Amino acid sequence: MVSCACKKAFIFFLIEMNSKMMNSISPFSRMKVSVACALMLFSVSAVAQESANAELDACVQKQQLKSTAKGAAVGALAGLGASLFTGAKKNDTLKATALGAVAGGGIGFVKAYYEATSKCYKKNPSWVPASNITRSATLEQAKKTAKYKPSEGIKAVIVGIDMPATVTVGTEKIAMNTKFLVLTPDDAETPVEIERKVYVIEDGKEELIPFTATQATETRTFEPAEHTDMINYTLTPDFKAGMKLRYEILLKVADKPAVTASKVVEIK
Repeated sequence: MVSCACKKAFIFFLIEMNSKMMNSISPFSRMKVSVACALMLFSVSAVAQESANAELDACVQKQQLKSTAKGAAVGALAGLGASLFTGAKKNDTLKATALGAVAGGGIGFVKAYYEATSKCYKKNPSWVPASNITRSATLEQAKKTAKYKPSEGIKAVIVGIDMPATVTVGTEKIAMNTKFLVLTPDDAETPVEIERKVYVIEDGKEELIPFTATQATETRTFEPAEHTDMINYTLTPDFKAGMKLRYEILLKVADKPAVTASKVVEIK
């Protein structure tokens, strides 16, 4: 896998090796070179994504390159513009332009992968992984845990999310397993609306990204008991140290307000 640090290092390597040649061309030509380098690295990252579905891999790579092209171009222009207005030297201008291309991706590197996957799923719904929800405790145990009374009506309770607090850079998948209770006055089955959301956090800024581990929203019928929603979430290699991922799950039954829980994992 190709880390963000490696991407930046490689861009600087290209810059230093070609600085004399680059100094002789116009600022806008430099911008084009920087964008090209950034996009080449994006394609390497895209190839690093692994999946059991080769067609999905190809689709994601294509969509990812489309979306990152715009971000890289905007970032390169930002880096170039900042250097020109501050009167930086030619070498500094070139470095700023290249860094701008990388920053144009920034958190966008991460978003690009999940947005690309989401677009591919919309084009090919059969590729979306099925959710994996299993019964994990008996009805009597669930009633005891919730201290449930029939007078409460239909009820959903989130017991907790089993997810690591930290993972290292390069971790490919993380578990997001949610235990929840479904209870009814007459012990009959009932439909439950499930909504799953994921947010990326960087420098205190939180952005919603597509949930791609399974369906983001679905309605399923459950027998009263404790159940576990088992999620194995793929992390793109573009997650860098310091970034965080927040997972949120919402459950809604009958006409009751949705119950929700969330947990954060930090990449170190």
